[in-house]
Amino acid sequence: MRRTCAQAIMPSLTAHLIHLEPLELNAATQHPFLSAAATSSLPLSELKRWLGQDRLYALAYVNFIGSLLSKAAISSSPDRVATPEWRAADLLIDCLTNIRTELKMFEETAETEGWLEEICNVQPSIQTRAYQTLFAGAAAPSQPLLVGLTVLWATEECYLRSWKYASSKMDHGLKPKDKDVMQRVFIPNWSCPEFEALVRRLGALVNKFGQAYDEEGWEWRECENWWKQILWAEKEFWPTMNEQK
Repeated sequence: MRRTCAQAIMPSLTAHLIHLEPLELNAATQHPFLSAAATSSLPLSELKRWLGQDRLYALAYVNFIGSLLSKAAISSSPDRVATPEWRAADLLIDCLTNIRTELKMFEETAETEGWLEEICNVQPSIQTRAYQTLFAGAAAPSQPLLVGLTVLWATEECYLRSWKYASSKMDHGLKPKDKDVMQRVFIPNWSCPEFEALVRRLGALVNKFGQAYDEEGWEWRECENWWKQILWAEKEFWPTMNEQK
């Protein structure tokens, strides 16, 4: 029997998650820190605090990607490039390349600004430790690769939305000489089409893996739980603007 259009629609795990907690998603990706970063009203202490912690996050991300790569069962057949596992490995390698570039950007920018020693000598905050623990849990042997990929996509989806929000608050008529380091370097880096393309590839891969599982099964419920944790962690990761040092 010919399938109807409704029957032919494949489930989208990422769309399901995005619509699950809309208020929490907005809170995580439209934080006052981002508005301040876009309008040159971010205190230097908060900028350096964020940069030091984001650098530690990026280092934890490297280990997380390595753990996910070890979960991908790579076929030895010549048609392996068509398998979801090879697609996952290929994309995870791209993510590693991307985070290596970001770490270099962090450190070169900090060195130019005279902050390198300061941002490299920080200890992980409670919020950063939460992410480190979250990454370790999502990559645990008991978790299917789907969970790890979902967590990876979720972090990048939130980051993309966050910095696109910041970009929307910027005065794009500013001359280069009038832009601060956030406006020149960091906001463009994560609101650019290239980063968005990477996030969309991750989303498509998550959906491909998600289609192998029942929408009512425990794997989708597990991904829902991890999504909620990511939203909490992302919101808490941004520095509190009025916090006293």
